Amino acid sequence: MLSTRHAARSFLPSVLGRLSLATSGLALVLLLEEATGSFAIAGAVTAALGIANVVATPWRARLIDRLGQIVPLTALGIGHAVSLIVLGLTAEAGLPILLCLGVLAGVSAPPFGATMRVLWSTALPVGGMRTRGFSLDAVAEEVTFAVGPLLAALLAVIVDPFASLLLAASCVAVGAALFVTSPLSRQQRGSHKAGHAESRPITSPLRSRGFPPIVIAMIAPGVILGCIEIAAPAVAESASNTLLSGVLLALFAGASALGGLLYGRVQLRPVLERQLLVLSLAPLFIFAATGLIGGTMAALIGFALSGLCLAPQLIVGYLAADARTDPRAGTEASSWINTAVNLGAALGAVIFGAVTDTTGPGLGLVISAMIAGAIMAICAPFLLRSRPAEESE
Repeated sequence: MLSTRHAARSFLPSVLGRLSLATSGLALVLLLEEATGSFAIAGAVTAALGIANVVATPWRARLIDRLGQIVPLTALGIGHAVSLIVLGLTAEAGLPILLCLGVLAGVSAPPFGATMRVLWSTALPVGGMRTRGFSLDAVAEEVTFAVGPLLAALLAVIVDPFASLLLAASCVAVGAALFVTSPLSRQQRGSHKAGHAESRPITSPLRSRGFPPIVIAMIAPGVILGCIEIAAPAVAESASNTLLSGVLLALFAGASALGGLLYGRVQLRPVLERQLLVLSLAPLFIFAATGLIGGTMAALIGFALSGLCLAPQLIVGYLAADARTDPRAGTEASSWINTAVNLGAALGAVIFGAVTDTTGPGLGLVISAMIAGAIMAICAPFLLRSRPAEESE
């Protein structure tokens, strides 16, 4: 994929930019807890950042689809870097100020993933090549979210938490600058500069036939992802082994990256929506079995097996968004997939946390799997009725 003309020149800066997003979360928690002595304040500010990011995602994407990538991504990169630095410098300020800065940082987070997937669609032909491009992208994102927190923790220990936040700010600023100056990104001029042949109104992705069920279905893998983030430390605590939480998360992330690489190598014929249905149901059964069996060994095996399905689920979701929507709204379509996953992650974390506090992690895993299963059951009739899109054949 990287030998494709200009692909590496765009892809590598996008990975650098996403490394910032993967690093800043833990860096902010460590910095704010050290400055205020309160995990509650740190959690509130990071939650404000996350919620603002989710809410702003479709609007940012729509702006980029309309104006092109250069101006919006440049402004977002600068705004996000500055807001992170200001957050670090004012860490001892009152909660209202910190919350406002957190919202500003969330709103200005550049959508490197969505914009890079638009470039993959531009640079690669439909079929196996594009699938592999999306697979590489999903695997790279998994790696950044494994490496980012580790870098943040190391810098916080070796230097201080503010150094971790400076690293995140530097990555997003440099990543955005390098990305928007790449040839593929410069070609994205936006719909408002399109010629007469493209003067017809852009169809909103959510109005595209067959796309809304895909968005709703992507909440299910998000539920599992949010559950995983809380389940790993909960299982480790029940086993009186703090190190186990890191092992479980590493197994899940590593298996997900492996699953993404494997998916990129195979040529599957079923309709994308049916692939999504199968890939979403498999980890639900694995999670439920893990919770019912219980124990450290079941958790290790269950987390690894369910992780194999995550990156392929995301890849199929992005491919379906690419195939089922107006190409001129590609950034927004891809961003709706991210929004659904993030919404599901928040839901999964809340459900698992509430259940685990009263019953333990085993039942929490089972109930979380049942909630995700209910979402897929609602979407299944619509996904099964889908036929191959012309773009995906």
